[in-house]
Amino acid sequence: MIKCLIFDLDNTIILDEEEDINTYKTVLKNLNYDVEDYHKIYDAVDEYEISVTEEELYFTKQGLLDYLNKHLNRNYNIELINGLCDVIGKYWIRKILLDEETVKYLSSKYKLYIYTNFFGDAQYERIKNIGYDKYFEKVFGPEEYGLKPYKKSIEKVLNEIGCIASECIMIGDSKDKEILAASNIGMKAILFDYNGKRDKSNLKLNNYNVIKNLRELKDIL
Repeated sequence: MIKCLIFDLDNTIILDEEEDINTYKTVLKNLNYDVEDYHKIYDAVDEYEISVTEEELYFTKQGLLDYLNKHLNRNYNIELINGLCDVIGKYWIRKILLDEETVKYLSSKYKLYIYTNFFGDAQYERIKNIGYDKYFEKVFGPEEYGLKPYKKSIEKVLNEIGCIASECIMIGDSKDKEILAASNIGMKAILFDYNGKRDKSNLKLNNYNVIKNLRELKDIL
């Protein structure tokens, strides 16, 4: 019996829009850094995530800072990372993909969780700022639980939830993160193919369904 649903956040609950990265300029300006670095930083966040191996597992603020300084040849301090988390929490919330009627319905049937590959404090603020914190039990972040899709990471999450894989469903927009994470531990998964491109990856996986709209969850769960 399914007891828990584990959601991704970016491009699943909230759309991660390209225009949002302009808010990085404010942080850079306030700290007297070059504002034209904003797009390089945005790209480097993804590059840092890709660089983290299963042996390292954790995506941390200090790790991101070290990566930025090394690969961009800068001398940033941790205030930059904290500032970026702050603007993401406050402003990257313009387009909500999971409507409140659906999340309210799902929370009446299951325990809902978020497992994200970005810092949990920033992601919790986003959920709080759209009023959805009351529907989710917890936001799991990679600084404490490790990155998706690694098996060790999802095992840590399940251990804290107190469920086994067969009692949970993973829901997200990425085959090589959420769907692979579920596959790595024998969990069912649902791919949210919101733009019709998310299922075109060459990654061959089984045991997942595809939906185009999150309202479909009310019909299949």
